Amino acid sequence: MKAMARKALAILALFILSATFFELGLWQLHRAQATHKIAHAQPERAVIDLEHVAAAGHNLRSAAFNRLVTFTGSYIKYYSAPGQLIDGVDAPQQFSVGLMELSGSRAILVVRGIDEAQPTNDKLIVTGRLYPHQNEDHANPAAGVLSRLDPALVADTKNALFDGYVIARTESLVTGGSIAANRAPSPQLISTVGGFYWQHIAYIITWWFMALLVWCAPFYNRAVKRRIEADKSRETES
Repeated sequence: MKAMARKALAILALFILSATFFELGLWQLHRAQATHKIAHAQPERAVIDLEHVAAAGHNLRSAAFNRLVTFTGSYIKYYSAPGQLIDGVDAPQQFSVGLMELSGSRAILVVRGIDEAQPTNDKLIVTGRLYPHQNEDHANPAAGVLSRLDPALVADTKNALFDGYVIARTESLVTGGSIAANRAPSPQLISTVGGFYWQHIAYIITWWFMALLVWCAPFYNRAVKRRIEADKSRETES
């Protein structure tokens, strides 16, 4: 009975260990699928209210990246953001940026266009693409200059800030009519870390090989013992 119990426990341990390796491989498979997905432009989704995908004072969720959003507010501060790179344009560009105040003392950075956009105190409806904040500086900081598009650089405001920034596609007066500007391009942000996809694939192969090896190891050990015993028997006979 004890031998049977030990055998049952050994099989259970093998099953748990193999299942663990299999789940780790499955987790890497999901990571590979997610990496492959974000490395390609996704079908455009409908414009959504900013507050449905983001909240002031909270980090931007990955599901909010690249979303076309709309919101209403008034600009309370203006900045320039030099050194910004645009696909297809060799020279860095200077963005005109506004800090727009929304209801409830909240605010978000809005790229209004390239070069200087006309200041306005009117209440506007903005539609544009939402991006995560930039991490690298593109210019030297100075008064009225943003070295990168990051709400952390305007944290001295009394408003609760949305993470990230929006590149405006349209600015419309709530009373009717639109504001013309030399808009900055707002394509989908596509990940360029494709190498990580193949790393995940390599991990999948490794973990699932380990899951298979767990079941092969006992048979291998048994075969080795039989071979050793056979060698000893031959030596004894000789």
